[in-house]
Amino acid sequence: MSNQKTIVLFNPKSSEIARKKGVLPLALLAIASELHKEGYKIVIIDEMLDTFDESILDNNILCFGISAMIGYQINGALKIAKRVREINPNIPIVWGGWHPSILPEQTMESDYVDFLVYGQGEITFYELVKALEAEKQFEDISGLCFKRDNEIIKNQPRALNNPNEFPPLPYELIDMGKYINSSEYGRRTINYLSSIGCPFRCGFCAEQLVHHRKWLALSAERVVSDIEYLYGRYNIDSVMINDSEFFINQKRVNRICQGLLEKNINIKWGNANGRADVLSKYSEKTWNLMVKSGLQSILTGAETYDEEILKIINKDETVEDTINLAKLAKKYGVIIKFSMMIGLPIENRNKTIEQEFNDTIDFINDMYKINSSNVFLLFLYTPFPGTSLYETSIKLGYKAPTSLNEWGDFLEGLNHKSTPWTNQKIADKVYQVNFYFPFASNFVNTIVKGFPLVKKILFLPFERILYVLMAFRLKNKLFGCPIEYFIVRKLMGSFKS
Repeated sequence: MSNQKTIVLFNPKSSEIARKKGVLPLALLAIASELHKEGYKIVIIDEMLDTFDESILDNNILCFGISAMIGYQINGALKIAKRVREINPNIPIVWGGWHPSILPEQTMESDYVDFLVYGQGEITFYELVKALEAEKQFEDISGLCFKRDNEIIKNQPRALNNPNEFPPLPYELIDMGKYINSSEYGRRTINYLSSIGCPFRCGFCAEQLVHHRKWLALSAERVVSDIEYLYGRYNIDSVMINDSEFFINQKRVNRICQGLLEKNINIKWGNANGRADVLSKYSEKTWNLMVKSGLQSILTGAETYDEEILKIINKDETVEDTINLAKLAKKYGVIIKFSMMIGLPIENRNKTIEQEFNDTIDFINDMYKINSSNVFLLFLYTPFPGTSLYETSIKLGYKAPTSLNEWGDFLEGLNHKSTPWTNQKIADKVYQVNFYFPFASNFVNTIVKGFPLVKKILFLPFERILYVLMAFRLKNKLFGCPIEYFIVRKLMGSFKS
């Protein structure tokens, strides 16, 4: 393969804030795996960590691939695509990722998109590379959009493939040292994906549009093998699970935990996403196995305190499920990170957004009484295209972006007011309380206690003062004159810049 052309894969920044450590670009590693196995030269550029060397854009580039989510990444993707076009207009520019998969035709309207891979991309991108290399036609490649004589051609969708059929991720393509982070779980943490998709039908989630309510998982044996490799090769001590739904199959979870224990893989793991109704049905044996194998935390979408809203958004679980999970997790010493939203698009709304915010804080305070270690994440609802609630949002007056450029300015941030039934004052409060939750739940305290001795002595008194103050504010819903909030924000900005 000495004459093989180079394939460049680009991961745009996900925010304005640059950082020294990154999150593994799992999607790019996945589409590179088979091509790398066959000997293709692949260069992965992560804008969060790498400086882009424009000299790479010579005539030896077979294609330039970009993966993008809705929002900030699109701006970065467009910027780099424009630069690629300016330097070498002969390089095909290929887009993939969540946003192109959700709105393929609209994305293809941009002058800076030549090809688009929608849905599961491993095989589609592989076949596109082969067609480009052989200068063949593209009509028979499922899951591909392309342009012919200024006409957008969208080929038939590609059926989802079993991820166990794909090779292991080629971690050697990137500098893994940049992606091993310190976290609440350990000093050497990485992110890992063991499945794709989700079988549920939540009205706010675009997952079902991309994976059609299917859940495809790596086998328990493959998961254990992957983690064993990372544990031995890169000396990791902890793993953050990035699955949309990790806990769907209890037998699989059992086998993963048992495999980690049998192979003496001494790690902590957490942030695994699961539903309250599913986890509440897990057996005592499974809970014990999960904890023994290193489980630290679970992320679950509680969404709201309101049973009627849960029905409207097709959550298919109850507030009681959320409460039961909190009690169960306390019994086993597992932290639950509850994700909640306010400002969901509800027709004939009977509460103001201010009342909804106050009632949500009341519910969170009640949940703290069950377990003071619970962690909460509060978001303003953001409409995602392709979901049922997106259509409701438009009916209620939401003005959606109409082009790729406009989606680049679409910010699904905690303090971003994107719908007409919310207001900036509540948006600011949401952003404010998200600073309070980690302190009030002692989450920050746990991290500080893991610091080296001198650093711990320095930070612990400051953390304790903030804990008392922020817990008091949440309990009494007193959010005026938040001096400590502005100080913490300022300090965090200084550390990240």
